[in-house]
Amino acid sequence: MSTKSLKKSLYKSIFELVGDEGIYASGRNEVYGCIFGRDSAITILKLLDTYEITHDEKILEIAKKTLLTLASLQGKEINLENGEEPGKFIHEFRRERHEHLTSTMSPPWYLNKDKTMRNYDSIDSTPLGLIAMHRYFQITKDQDFLTAVALQIAAGLKWIVQFGDQDGDKLVEYTFHPERRHGGLKVQSWTDSVESLLQPNGKFPKYPIAPVEAQAYSWLALKLWADEFKGLDQDFADSLTAHANQLKHAFNKMFIFQDGSHFYAAQALDGNKNQIQTVTANPLLCLWASYKNGRKIESIIQNKYICDVVERAFEPDLFEKTAGIRTMSSKAATFNPTQNSYHNGSFWPFLNGLIRDGLIHFGYHKEARKLKTATLKPIKHFGSPIELYIKTESGYEEYKSNSGQVSCREQAWSAAALLHLVIS
Repeated sequence: MSTKSLKKSLYKSIFELVGDEGIYASGRNEVYGCIFGRDSAITILKLLDTYEITHDEKILEIAKKTLLTLASLQGKEINLENGEEPGKFIHEFRRERHEHLTSTMSPPWYLNKDKTMRNYDSIDSTPLGLIAMHRYFQITKDQDFLTAVALQIAAGLKWIVQFGDQDGDKLVEYTFHPERRHGGLKVQSWTDSVESLLQPNGKFPKYPIAPVEAQAYSWLALKLWADEFKGLDQDFADSLTAHANQLKHAFNKMFIFQDGSHFYAAQALDGNKNQIQTVTANPLLCLWASYKNGRKIESIIQNKYICDVVERAFEPDLFEKTAGIRTMSSKAATFNPTQNSYHNGSFWPFLNGLIRDGLIHFGYHKEARKLKTATLKPIKHFGSPIELYIKTESGYEEYKSNSGQVSCREQAWSAAALLHLVIS
């Protein structure tokens, strides 16, 4: 598949994924053919990157429609049964085709009185949604949009500070409430499979859990909106800035550890504030979620550690020159090299697209070019914006679970990340 053909195919995929409520996470006939907070926000952020190159007004229409939907679905009350909290952005919203979760799953997921399924089991949908809203307004200066979502923005920021920080340590963490009767996600970061967080002894960590990349997203959301609130509500702006600074301090104190000759960041902290030191690609998302102030750029990771983090990412246990950066090191005790590896060593195009952005942000252009080349090779093989894939000695394989679930072939955040990768 040529680069020109790939670009055309990716555009086609994106527009086919758009429905009345915005862009769906996957094809309508695939398992994730609905609105997802995390997926929608990342997809919009990548589409807005493309807009800055192409100036295609259709992209802005998709972005606005999707972001207004996320605003309308924001949590308003505390509901243990679906994870809803005031100001929290949705994880998954289904008007229909939810029976595999709400009827056949044991225990079943919570179904609203209006027969829609609204699930809020995501620690990062809120900061990502806030970042996407800021990016859209930054590009468009659409005052009507800002007015329409102003209350939701303020509520989302308050959620990060109040509900997101469960124990007052300035970090964001999640739990699965012990009194909850309905089903849901036990792991609420983007690598949301239970096996991705299992320890070498096979045990699941104690709640509350603080994922590494969610700290960066929350820090960035606070920084961005603190800038916007300056002069409008100075006390609120100052409180956001103070919390962001405290979050960064706590992050570098709690997450950084030495892995061999490199400093790196832990996958997460458990409920006892112990580091989960499984080496994953997730710390690299902290370079993507960076704060720009004029020519200066800042990560939640202190500058003195960034070179080590990048060098560690391109060690052969994480980087594969014909596939990209793995979700998990092949040296990890929980690494899974088989076709049913969802997050334990598989390759995700959106992840590599975001990592490449982060590398460019901090001047690692050589590494960014290597990653771009590696990421596009399997996509040209599959011929579609596939959700994830596995690299074995015999070649590329699509993910296939033990129950028969396979990789989505039309995945929104894959398509958006790959489109920007191709044209930039």
